[in-house]
This record gives sequence, C-alpha cells and structure tokens, in this order.
Amino acid sequence: MATVQSATGPIDTAELGFTLMHEHVRVGWPAMYQQYPELFDRDEEIERAVTRLRAAKDAGVQSIVDLTPIDLGRDATLIAEVSRRSGVNVIVATGFYYSIPFHFLMRTNDEMTALMVRDITEGISTTGVRASVIKCATEPELTEINERVLRASARAARQTGVPVCTHTYPANRTGLDQQRVLKEEGLDLGRTVIGHSDDSEDITYLEEIIENGSYCGMDRIGIPRPRTSEQRADMVAKLVEKGYAERITLSHDSCCNFHWAPPGLIDTAVPSWRLTHLALDVIPMLRERGVSDAAIHTMTVENPRRLFENSSLH
Repeated sequence: MATVQSATGPIDTAELGFTLMHEHVRVGWPAMYQQYPELFDRDEEIERAVTRLRAAKDAGVQSIVDLTPIDLGRDATLIAEVSRRSGVNVIVATGFYYSIPFHFLMRTNDEMTALMVRDITEGISTTGVRASVIKCATEPELTEINERVLRASARAARQTGVPVCTHTYPANRTGLDQQRVLKEEGLDLGRTVIGHSDDSEDITYLEEIIENGSYCGMDRIGIPRPRTSEQRADMVAKLVEKGYAERITLSHDSCCNFHWAPPGLIDTAVPSWRLTHLALDVIPMLRERGVSDAAIHTMTVENPRRLFENSSLH
C-alpha cells in the first residue's frame, strides 16, 4: 500500500481519485496578513473554501493539490480545516514563487533546501501538517535568484522523493529552462509537472517538454486569457491523439480566496475559473473532441496517483 501525506494526515494513494493537480485554497500577500490581520475574516475564508470544495466533490473531484508556496500566503492550518470540513483530500506544498525570496539572498541554497525538507519530513512550523509536493516558478525568464530556488527545490525533491510542480511563462518557453536546471541537479524529470503549459499554443514546445520526461500541466483551464477553455481543450485533445495522455495532468489554478483582487471581482470577471469547471464543462468538451473516457481517467486519476505513489517518503 502506497501512502501520501495530506493536510489531514497520511492517506492511501488509491483514495486520491479524481485529482486537480494545481489549485489554491487561499492566495495573498503575506505582508498584509502580518501587518493588518484585522482586514481578513478567517472564518469567512474557510466557509467560502469549504463551499467551493464541496461543490467540486459533488462534481466528482476527490482531491486537490494546493500549490500555494511559502511566499503566497500558504496557511497549513486553514487548509487542513477546509479539507476536514469539505471531505476533499488536499495535498499541501512547500517551495517558493518567482518573487525574490529576500530571506535567502545572503544565505546558502542549502538553507532553502533544508527548510523545504523540514516541511516535508517533519511538518510546516508547529502545525503538524506535512507538505508532499514542491512548488517552484519561473516568470518572465530564468533569473539568477530563480535558478537558485530551482536548484534548491531539486535537491529537496531528491532527498524526499516528492514531486515538483512548477509555474511557467510559456511565451518565453521557461518550462525548458526549468527542465534543464532540474536535470542538471540530477532530478528525475518523470517526477515533475511543468505547469501552465496550456497557456501555450505551440504544440512543438509542449511535445518537447513531454519528450524530455516531464508531465505537461494543462492547469489554467477556465482562465480565458491567453486561451479560452475551448482552445485549451483543443490542445489537450491534440496531445492525447499523439499518444501523450500518460504525460498530462489537468487543473484550473483557481483560488477559493484570492486577495489580489477586491471581493467578488473574480467571480464576476472570470466565472469559469472555479473548481467545478473541468469536471462539469471541459470533460464534455474533451469527449466531443474524441478523447476517450480511458484517457480522461488517465489524466485525472492515474497520473496524479502515479506522481505521489512513487514518492520514497510516506
């Protein structure tokens, strides 16, 4: 039996089921939470997230991977509470976004690696919640500090066996930069998901990512720019037709609580950017484009399970 650490404790990887590989319970700017906690209603945020995860569960989703890194407002206890109340498994991340991690500017890469390893093997601070995936990001291009983060992430992944899931800027083909650095650090690219690949209309770029060994994270489904859901479904169907279903994961990159915008704005401006869009709207689009139920099961159930059950850490 293979197990994976979720926000509420270890679970059998067979319990993951239909899994959204790139979502967020809450995204914000940590400085605001620290300096102005009175501006945020934690109970209201939990209620909103529980409601959205329950809707996803009703649509068939059993698990989500919350890829909120340390510097985007990750709150392990909030995530655990939302998971318990919604009945949806949530995998928690460690790692850093593409903004400069100032705390580590004059520290060694080993210190970054050690913090991520601690999150995975011991738990996040004093919460008791253990991370089971590493998030790293590159936008708009690979910078010196970003490369340091990638190398530290690869080393933490090698030590712990957890997968690495990324944020990329496909217009600059940064997924290939990430693959190069991760591979130089000796990381098995079969343990990586190159995220936001569906923002690209260049199928040769996506094929190169897959042929290099990574999964293509088609995980911004529901965000209408730079590509509509229909265009994203077209690209997924093309990749499946080429035989790549076993190297694709699907998700939305949606946020139950998104503090970068005023309350309600995202729901009005981007109504399809929600946890149910893939299950209720996009899977029917894929079927219309000739994608079989077996391929859909591979992308939504088998591939996420394979990523986590191959972890050497349980």
